[in-house]
Amino acid sequence: MAMRPRKSIFHRLSVRGAWMARWFWRTGIGRWVRSLETAPARLRRWWSLYRLRLSWGRFFVECFSLIFILALSGLSYLFISHCIFQAVQVQGSSMYPTLVNGNFYWLNRLSYLTHNPHRGDIVAIKDPSGHGFDVKRIIATPDQSIYISHGKVYVNGDLLKERYLPVKVPTFAYEKNENEYWCLAPNQYFVMGDNRGNSCDSRSFGAISNELILGRVIR
Repeated sequence: MAMRPRKSIFHRLSVRGAWMARWFWRTGIGRWVRSLETAPARLRRWWSLYRLRLSWGRFFVECFSLIFILALSGLSYLFISHCIFQAVQVQGSSMYPTLVNGNFYWLNRLSYLTHNPHRGDIVAIKDPSGHGFDVKRIIATPDQSIYISHGKVYVNGDLLKERYLPVKVPTFAYEKNENEYWCLAPNQYFVMGDNRGNSCDSRSFGAISNELILGRVIR
């Protein structure tokens, strides 16, 4: 019986190589490699299409739009920071321990557009002596009376309970008289600092008008 010779592994090697190549290019890796080869051509085609759309007029329109957006952002920041919310720094210890010297707090300048200041509010005011600004607490509102006697504060004859002060902190008038009495006009407010022993407030410069109140301080 005749025997058929065994084929070598190198038989028809070119055909097998072509089949393996077709199989490789059909896989995900092959498609990814092919996309890398054609990427420069696609970029050149996209750039040529973009150049057709680009013109000097469009360039100036884009620049003007960018400048307008930047200017509008700057004006919005200035309006909000000066007319709505403003950061203020406390200088001095007249409001200690409620407000700490050197710390920054927010000032709401629109707080009193819809209502009047209330007793207990912490407000920023223009210094009546003309030396900048102060931060104080409202103790009494228009048409009320304030009476300081033996280290205690009375508003309209009632003892003022000040829970924001440290325990047993007395309040004295600046005058040599132990007792001091004030009556407020319809547009006046009486303010004092929480650090009663180291605060220049309405006990020295008197009641302030509503026009001197800049806004409410937010802690």
